[in-house]
Amino acid sequence: MMLGSMVFAGAQVNYRAGFAQTSLEPPSYPFSLSLAGYGAPRDGRFTLEWIRKGEAGDCTAFGNTANNLFAWRQGKLMISGTAGELVWKSMGNTGSIRLLAGNKAGWYAVDDSDNLLYSAAAPVLKWKKISRVSSAIAITVSDNHIYLADKDGRISYAALKNKALHWNTLTAIPHLQSLATGKGSLYVLTTANDLIKFDPGQENKNGIRIARYNGLSYDVRLKAIAIAGNTVYGMDSANTIYTGRHRTDGDLTVSALAIASGKQIVVLAGADVCGFDGSFISSIKQEILRKHNIPAAAILVNASHTHFAPVTQNWLTWGEHNQKPDSVYLYGVVRPAIVAAIQAALRNMEPSTIYFGRGKTAIGGNRTFTKAPLPYDDDLDVINIVRKKDKERTVLFLAGCHPVFKNEGAEGITISANYPGVTRKWLAEKVGIRKSIFIQGCGGDINPIDASHTATGTKLAEDITHVLDLPQEELSGNISFYLDSINFPVKKWTEDSLIAFRNRNEGKEGDVYAEKNVRWANLMLQLNRAQAIPTSMPVYIQTINIGSWKLVGLSREAVTDYSIGIKKIWQGERVSVAGYCNDVSSYLPTQRHIQEGVYEGMDSFFWYGQPSIFPESVYDDILEKIKQLRR
Repeated sequence: MMLGSMVFAGAQVNYRAGFAQTSLEPPSYPFSLSLAGYGAPRDGRFTLEWIRKGEAGDCTAFGNTANNLFAWRQGKLMISGTAGELVWKSMGNTGSIRLLAGNKAGWYAVDDSDNLLYSAAAPVLKWKKISRVSSAIAITVSDNHIYLADKDGRISYAALKNKALHWNTLTAIPHLQSLATGKGSLYVLTTANDLIKFDPGQENKNGIRIARYNGLSYDVRLKAIAIAGNTVYGMDSANTIYTGRHRTDGDLTVSALAIASGKQIVVLAGADVCGFDGSFISSIKQEILRKHNIPAAAILVNASHTHFAPVTQNWLTWGEHNQKPDSVYLYGVVRPAIVAAIQAALRNMEPSTIYFGRGKTAIGGNRTFTKAPLPYDDDLDVINIVRKKDKERTVLFLAGCHPVFKNEGAEGITISANYPGVTRKWLAEKVGIRKSIFIQGCGGDINPIDASHTATGTKLAEDITHVLDLPQEELSGNISFYLDSINFPVKKWTEDSLIAFRNRNEGKEGDVYAEKNVRWANLMLQLNRAQAIPTSMPVYIQTINIGSWKLVGLSREAVTDYSIGIKKIWQGERVSVAGYCNDVSSYLPTQRHIQEGVYEGMDSFFWYGQPSIFPESVYDDILEKIKQLRR
């Protein structure tokens, strides 16, 4: 292949371009995350998988300190570090212990006579009775509190700073069998092998499920859990110990591309997430404005919309485990990664030549309509950036197609960038393009035609190399950017209609669609009574011009018609259209979607917790706005 060897030369312009990529992979903590993109299965898709660590021997109690695991067996307290293989060492005799827990100060135990014992963390164990407990089946301690659970699942706690323990009831979780603490949270293992996270002081008294037995990644039946060194461990009935980790392909990233001409700078960022709330992206843009004086209109953040990334936005009508993103992941990983990628791209800018190329790709097809016409914009747009000093290439590729495949088997519970990740890897390994960024087009109603994301990603990569082999146009001209919006009025439901809708859907436990409808009705009733229902639904239109290339970025899940229609406004010119930009708060359908009552035009708005659907004129109104602005 002679990639990029054929170009149409244009007038020289002094562009500078910089690329950076940072990881969006979750660290060991949080231990397990809910995956976004599907409301089914009802019980959720979680990232936790168990890997065999070693054996605990003939033990009857299992627990942890901050960095070690311990077990009680044959009258002795055994302890092991967690680095490498488990190597058990005796800490001394413990008597008839049935429950154990530890922290940096010492050891806590419940013996066969229901005495709660304590020994300081010393070379020689010296147990003393500090309380009496009854019916205790699980125990754990943090630095500040001790927690006990009884056979009814009732969890009690006491402050360790007090000489005499004063017990208070925290909550009750049915079918509880084991407890562990970590990072201020309480973790519960149930007899059904659900792993539940409970945050003392939070509103939810039942906790949130963060993992469950699925026979695939979570394929062992555990009887106890422990947390040491920011890692969760489990022990089964045979006393085999497992390490918990995220099941992942390891390819979640955010890539940023900064391009400047003179004093004008624009940034394009593509993140391997299903979506994000507008307020979240706005806060990132405000930080970049403060630090680098780059306005929000010059920064476009695009979601690839992979359905195999952890939840990163509010889904208030979904199952409880999916309603809100894990704050540690969202604000401890995703947000700093996007900021870091943008800042590094700005630092990395060097003189470059930029080329535009367009080809075709047949990776997708319209998933929604059964009768012609079946719209699908199969354009594949490629921006080829060549650094002047060493000819290193950075490639931006844009196509509109859902990164979504069958929600079944191991693939359904594996963190993955899906086909865009495959494409990036193929470009790096096969043709040496190690810097590439995917921008999701208007793929709202477009699904892959292949059942394999590897096949789709490979096909897309081959199509990209074909475009790079063709003559490309060198971009020349100024940079400009705009951020506009159009507000669509909310057609609010009456309280009677909300109650009637809820009543029609109640009593259908197990039906994820009916349950979602009930949650939506309750959400709208709550907002209505608080006079907090939004009066409008904004659609954001961002336009970035780099010489003769125009990129139009739409918020929400824009269907393929928007790409087709917007390109017709600038017939024959180099116009690319992206959806999923800056705010992914609903679908963006056309009149046909709404009139035919298909998912994109109707039911999806309940899933997104929107106050209403768009008016039938939404497509015409947006295109007319773009025509009038002529950005």
